[in-house]
Amino acid sequence: MTNDFSLSGLRVGTRALRVTTCAALALVVAACGDSGGETDTQSGTMSTSEGSSSMTTTAGPATSATTAGGMTTGGGMTTNSTPAMTTTETSATTTTGGMTETGETTGTETTGPVIPPCPYEPVDGDPGIGLELIASGFNRPVYVTGHPLMPDTLYVLEQKSGAIKILNPGDDAPPDESFLELNVNQSENEMGLLGFAFHPDFPEDPRVYVHYNPDASTTLISEFQLADPDDHTLADPNSERVLMQVDQPFGNHNGGSIEFGPDGYLYISLGDGGAANDPLNSGQSLDTLLGKILRVGVEPGNGGEYTIPDDNPFVNDPGAEPEIWAYGIRNAWKIAFDPETGVLYAGDVGQGEWEEVSVIEGGENYGWNELEGFHCFQGACDDSAGPHELNADNMRAPIVEYPHDGPGSGKSVTGGHVYRSCEVPAWSGVYFYADFVSDRMWTLRWDGANVTDNNLIFDPSPDSNPSSFGTNAWGDVYVTFFGGFGGSVYRVVPQ
Repeated sequence: MTNDFSLSGLRVGTRALRVTTCAALALVVAACGDSGGETDTQSGTMSTSEGSSSMTTTAGPATSATTAGGMTTGGGMTTNSTPAMTTTETSATTTTGGMTETGETTGTETTGPVIPPCPYEPVDGDPGIGLELIASGFNRPVYVTGHPLMPDTLYVLEQKSGAIKILNPGDDAPPDESFLELNVNQSENEMGLLGFAFHPDFPEDPRVYVHYNPDASTTLISEFQLADPDDHTLADPNSERVLMQVDQPFGNHNGGSIEFGPDGYLYISLGDGGAANDPLNSGQSLDTLLGKILRVGVEPGNGGEYTIPDDNPFVNDPGAEPEIWAYGIRNAWKIAFDPETGVLYAGDVGQGEWEEVSVIEGGENYGWNELEGFHCFQGACDDSAGPHELNADNMRAPIVEYPHDGPGSGKSVTGGHVYRSCEVPAWSGVYFYADFVSDRMWTLRWDGANVTDNNLIFDPSPDSNPSSFGTNAWGDVYVTFFGGFGGSVYRVVPQ
């Protein structure tokens, strides 16, 4: 491998790993990866320890290296933006992926939402990292996001109730009422309500999208509309339009994220279909949607309920599904775009030995089931590629990995979000991620070529089972925890 090294079990780029710890609860954790013929769960065997009731926990500082601009992302997008924070109202112009019935890109420019000014007094320097408890009492929260125009109004997904709850400013518990409730599978541990996204023009376009399992053999990507376009508190449960239905051969590895990219298209993560060892070879097969990151337009077209962008990498390959954006994915538990650079991050859950975070680009093969992290999985292969490099088989390596055993280890990666809040300018561009089983949490920076400043910031976290991350229009980063089958929402704050 070139330009990388391994320290405390973390394989990173050229900068040194700095580890800080924070005293918290003693937690009972159990393995989450597959072993032999056993199936894994994203959430594994959950800890039954109760989460901390303290409001704030601190850890060591993040570093303040500048994220390089000029990154080129998939779909031909290039940005040259240096992170810039503002305390005045702003609007953004983005290109929304309009499509024709034949799949031709029409690309219309739309003016983004005007949001309230960032409410925080900027903190100078590089403070310690804390987690502030926002609310508790949820039922297995698996995602949190802010209303596009009211960033401190949060929408929280509950996996097994199938409900989306709205937290208004000052709320410390979920309300009885739901924004939307879906009938979801209750029998499979990894199934349920998994993903949510607002339409890029919400609330002017009053549509939202969900990724869920109505039964033990199906994934649906569906659209719903507000019951009243002027009321953000209630979706119409009878307005469902199913964009995509995918058969699930096993109960695990459902992926679960949906995110609109800066190009206006919807990106969807789907796991390899489940069981162990990818028995259907879904990761490396282009004739299935399983084990992939997909990219589609949400308007009806191409004879169906969604459209295929003309610049999808396999759209002209007769042996491939045209929705595919990237492949070789095992179970991408949470994908997220950096709103400043357009870089797409994915936490891909490993099987028996390694967890990984990757930067996803169009047309790339991320190695599963021939690679697990940087390592050969089932037989000989080229495992010499460094972070984000291609190996001899044209497979793209992750940007970072960590082991299932030893210092800095974990069993099930929880993909995170990039911090862009005005509150701590020094953290702009920092990616937060965690491990569901070990309750550890890290930060890293990706400069387009190397991972820098990969730091262990909580060991363990103040609550148990970090299940997801989220953000809002101010660029805050939130973390959800199961907390022993309960559930809480925290915000990343300076200390």
